[in-house]
Formats: sequence, structure tokens, C-alpha cells
Amino acid sequence: MLSQTLAAQEHDHHSHAGSGATHQDHLTHSDHADHHNDEGDAGADSSNSTHPVMTHTDAISDALAEGGEPIVADVLGVVCDFCALAMNKIFGQREEIAAVYVDLDTKALNLVLIPGATLSDETIAELAVQAGYRVAAVRRGEQALGSAT
Repeated sequence: MLSQTLAAQEHDHHSHAGSGATHQDHLTHSDHADHHNDEGDAGADSSNSTHPVMTHTDAISDALAEGGEPIVADVLGVVCDFCALAMNKIFGQREEIAAVYVDLDTKALNLVLIPGATLSDETIAELAVQAGYRVAAVRRGEQALGSAT
């Protein structure tokens, strides 16, 4: 799944079942008017694109201070509050995750695992699909924090 091209990974509006929201809810909320399946492909030219680094919220900062592992996943099609709600619900139920935040500006899922916990890239991608989205890339540790070169 992570090896698919960005063009092949589009938002699946019909996969919100795992979030508890209906497709009709997604269609009718006010922020959805400009949401298109190809939204996640904007800026897909990797020759000059930069990947978002971890967004620090109070919960993210606290979890990092406690020694949690930072993870940032680029998510295709995440453009509205409803999108963030679906992702937060799916990932927030996982006991290995200490903090979760979906940054709509960077279209990134920010996770901090509890110290010693593991969560594979494949599991992150599968959970994103349950919420109705696709993961383009996953960065961990210093790379997620923006400290790696």
C-alpha cells in the first residue's frame, strides 16, 4: 500500500464506516464543498516538495516529553474537520498511541506512541484506510521531528 504512486492513492469517501460517521454526514457538512478526490495529489512532485514535520500541541509535547516515539504520516485527501474527526477517532482508540493530532494545513497525521510501544507503517496505513484515507509516507523519530537531514 505504501509503495503505490500518489496518483493511485485517492481518498475513498465510502470508507468512513470505521469512524462511525455516515457518508451522508460527510457529504453534507459545510467544509466539504471544495473536497475532491485528487486533493491529496497537490504538490506530489517530489523533486521540490517538503514533507511536514510534527505539529506540536500540548498533548503531543507532553507525550514526547515522556519519551514517546514521534510519527508523522502524510495523508491524502484530509482537508476538513470531518476528515480529522474520522482519523482522530480511529487512531485515538489505539492503546499504543499516547497522542494524536491531524493537521489539516499540512495534511499530516501526527502520532506519539507510548514509550516502548510499536505500530508498523502497514498498520498505520490500514487504520487510515478504515477512516477512509490513504497514507503516502510515514516518517519516524528525528525525521518526523524535522531534525534529520
